[in-house]
Amino acid sequence: MKVFIGYISLSGNTEKMAVIIKDRLAACGCEVEMERLDTIEADTLKGYDLVLIGSYTWNKEELPYEAMEFYEELGQADVHGVKAACFGSDDLSYENTYTAIDMLLEKMKDHGAYVYEETLKIHQKTTTYNQIKMCENFADQVLMWGNKRKKWRLFSRRRVLNIPHYVKSASL
Repeated sequence: MKVFIGYISLSGNTEKMAVIIKDRLAACGCEVEMERLDTIEADTLKGYDLVLIGSYTWNKEELPYEAMEFYEELGQADVHGVKAACFGSDDLSYENTYTAIDMLLEKMKDHGAYVYEETLKIHQKTTTYNQIKMCENFADQVLMWGNKRKKWRLFSRRRVLNIPHYVKSASL
C-alpha cells in the first residue's frame, strides 16, 4: 500500500507524531512517503492509496500559515475517492482546540475524499509513552480502514511475517 504523510509542525510535536505513524506503517509493509505540507501540491494526493495529514492549530483556532496554500489547493484539486485521515497536536489551554485538524478534515470531505472519521488529537504535554501508543494505534486503525480488512487479518499477516505487535518507534 502506498501511503503519504503530510504534516506541518512548529514545536516539533506534530512532526514526532508523523514519524511514529510512518515507522508503524512501514513496519506493516507499507511504502510510506512523508513531506511537509508547504512543499507539496494537493493534486499529488490522488497518486496514493492512503493519505494522512497532520497539523497544529495556530493562534488559538486558525490553520497555520504554512498550510494555507495547501488548504486552498484542496478546494481546486481532484481528491475525489482519496482515502484520508488527519492527526495533530494542540495546547489544551485554549478554548477551541484542534480546529486546524477539523478544518482540513472537513475540506477533504467536502471535495469528495473518503475520510476516516476518527482523528488523532494529542495534547502537546501528553507523556511520551502515551503519545507513542496513541500514534501506533491510530496508524493500525487507519491502515485497517484503508485496506477494509478485519483486524484478525492484519494480525495474522503480522504473525506470518513475524512482525511484533508493537515496533519500537522514534523516541519523542
